[in-house]
Amino acid sequence: MVGMVELGEPPVGSSQLSLGGITANPEQCVRIVAHTVDNARVPPMGTIALSTMAFVLIMAGSAKLRIARRGLGALELAAGLTGLLAPPRAGASLAALMFASFAVVHLRSGEVDCGCLGSESPSRPARAATLTAATAALAVLLAVRPGPGLLAETPDRAATAVALGSLLALIWRAVFTAAPGAAGRAGGRLVDSSARFLEQRVSRRDALLRVATVGSALVVAPLRYLLYPISAMAAIVPGDCSSGLCTDGYTAFCCEINRGVNACPEGTFAGGWWKCTDYRGRRLCSEQGVRYYVDCNRIPGTHFPGGCHCANNSCANRRVACNVFRYGQCNPQVHGVTEVVCRMILCENPARIPHLNCNASLAVDNAVCGHDVPCLEPAAVELAGAGGV
Repeated sequence: MVGMVELGEPPVGSSQLSLGGITANPEQCVRIVAHTVDNARVPPMGTIALSTMAFVLIMAGSAKLRIARRGLGALELAAGLTGLLAPPRAGASLAALMFASFAVVHLRSGEVDCGCLGSESPSRPARAATLTAATAALAVLLAVRPGPGLLAETPDRAATAVALGSLLALIWRAVFTAAPGAAGRAGGRLVDSSARFLEQRVSRRDALLRVATVGSALVVAPLRYLLYPISAMAAIVPGDCSSGLCTDGYTAFCCEINRGVNACPEGTFAGGWWKCTDYRGRRLCSEQGVRYYVDCNRIPGTHFPGGCHCANNSCANRRVACNVFRYGQCNPQVHGVTEVVCRMILCENPARIPHLNCNASLAVDNAVCGHDVPCLEPAAVELAGAGGV
């Protein structure tokens, strides 16, 4: 039965995340964020970053109080509340001091069982030292160039900053405590959950730009995003593009990078699809009046040539292999969430094409109906079975 994509109960064995003693799975975390993200303008990334640090300190302090390390726990709680409520320069300065101290402790002691987040400790002290040092560096930059601060924002923007800060703090903790090789998977689950849920509440573009894009920046360019005062979008846009289609958040069409062939290129697989129900252009699928967009994701464990970049190295073209996202209706046997390399266009439901291995769960986004490129002329060939899977 065809139906809109919905998030049901979390699968058995799904990860659980906790904030201040409240345990939730990634989907539940996203639901909290979604209530405040809808129809709200995203606040400055500096405000979100400082909120993230504050919530990390609040989590750490709350955890220490539960294991009778009340002195340090109270200090971390106070620092976290300062980051949320004090002027941004003071909050960022205190956060920088706290995280720099954490980095020094991890570098000097190398302890695996530090009790940093209560019973949860970093499995790799080197990673803990790197993460806390990077966070301290970002806090220094925010102290030097402070933003407007949480209390100076409008109520809707402040609520968005708090919600996104909470979610990113959970990602931070997942990376801090994850076993070797698990950090990327934890981030990927949160990115996937964020994008899948929010695309039902707002347009697909808004979902990617508001939450999944932040997650993509953390996965694709984590150090650049943490160390420099730039937006999440800038962290995954190649080069110095200040305008052009490469900055609009969408992925290029496959025919633009695949020698004019409208098919998933080598090294990719069909990861999911959605439908444009009102295509009024004159190119491919003009007779049908509808289009089906198939995301061609990078095959896990492989590297797509060029990595994240603008198609044909031009800011005038949309991006390639940048957005970490997956709808998931196709090839469920391929696990993981990877970058969308490009988009393939079909004029019939992908679920009817055996080679693609897609189910019929429907997702609709008419915001993309106006996307066109010259290589999608009506004579464009639909090679449904092409790709790496």
